Amino acid sequence: MFSLIIAFQRKLVIPTFCLAVGIGIAGYFMVWSTPIDQGTGFGYFLAGPITHYFIYELRNENEYYFYFNKGLSKTILYCSTCTLNILIGGLTLSYA
Repeated sequence: MFSLIIAFQRKLVIPTFCLAVGIGIAGYFMVWSTPIDQGTGFGYFLAGPITHYFIYELRNENEYYFYFNKGLSKTILYCSTCTLNILIGGLTLSYA
């Protein structure tokens, strides 16, 4: 099960990182001007579910059947995405 979740999350790591860095850079140029690394940490909380939705709900919606046949529901996959992004975002914020 754990290896299936890792295989599922592998598609999300790079797009989530790019979107989170984009959010961090955008936050740097706003009026309140947060540091880029802190903005990236906050961006992970938002970017993970968004990239999950766009990649697996809109683009590759039939891939859910593969994971469902292996015993993983959408709820478990969304929870794994949120848990991973909270972990990475929290680590980024703690080192910022």
